[in-house]
Amino acid sequence: MIYFLAFLFALLGTAVFTPVSMLLAKKFDVLDYPRARKVHRQPLPRWGGIGLYAGFFSAMALLYLLAPSFKTLLGYGSGELLKQFTGIIFGGSLVFILGLVDDKKSVLAPVKFCVQIIAAYIAMDYGVRISGLSLPLFNGFVTFPIIVGQIVTVFWIIGFMNTINLADGLDGLAGGIVAIAGGTFFVVALLQSDIKLILLSRQLMFAAVLSAALAGACIGFLIYNFNPAKVFMGDSGALFLGFLLASISTIGTLKTTAVMALFIPIVVVALPILDVALSIFRRMRQGMGLMQPDKDHIHHRLLRFGWTHREVVLLMYIFTLMLSIGSILLTVFKGKV
Repeated sequence: MIYFLAFLFALLGTAVFTPVSMLLAKKFDVLDYPRARKVHRQPLPRWGGIGLYAGFFSAMALLYLLAPSFKTLLGYGSGELLKQFTGIIFGGSLVFILGLVDDKKSVLAPVKFCVQIIAAYIAMDYGVRISGLSLPLFNGFVTFPIIVGQIVTVFWIIGFMNTINLADGLDGLAGGIVAIAGGTFFVVALLQSDIKLILLSRQLMFAAVLSAALAGACIGFLIYNFNPAKVFMGDSGALFLGFLLASISTIGTLKTTAVMALFIPIVVVALPILDVALSIFRRMRQGMGLMQPDKDHIHHRLLRFGWTHREVVLLMYIFTLMLSIGSILLTVFKGKV
């Protein structure tokens, strides 16, 4: 019941707050104007991240007030889960604010990177950290030295944030991919939560709640963002969603001792990761800046081949869904190998 409520509250909350974000974007002239690398033909609000942020955290607040089991879950043991949630709130809020500013007036790449590091470090300081992994070439769980764990955690979170940000190139693309990823993380967390270690079991239940809310928020946003879009999520939404995905995978899948734990989150978002890797290689080869935008992403190429906007997005949904099903099957059949 708690998972359904998390999903429903986030969906309805985002559906309510997104129109508010559109009004605010128009009032403060935070609009995405058509340019050479854009595929839309009229100015559109780009503060949709406000709807996602408000929808997600309002759902968490309602869940805390109306579902005693969620309050009990956060307070379990020494309150470690509540501490992690606090880190997600602070870190997520910081990247959300960074995105709001960047959507209004471009922030220099080094500044953005520094703020992302700070946000990742905040989450890590509150317990959202990768302390070790079960790696295929090693027997058992490998615990990292503290400094190694910190570096891995920070780059894991930053990597997810920028991957989702770069995937936000077509109406509904990033939101749909994250919705599918959130649903996948939810299923994987539930499948792994039935274990003897009570604290880890509660940890995975918490990850499942966050995953359900994340999927609900994205679906609520897609009401306005699917082609033809009425609003864009902007950097505020993309960075926030990437931060949530990274945090959920860190406190969920990566906490288990399953050999395939590392690969499950990567496989789910393999499509945007591949696109990012190709973009970096392409820009280095052409002598372009790594952060310089272009119109050679996978979705841009498909559009040039004659695919329609919706066909490209739906194709990428299908591809991501297939990878997600593969991740779930990995959990079922090889998670205990």
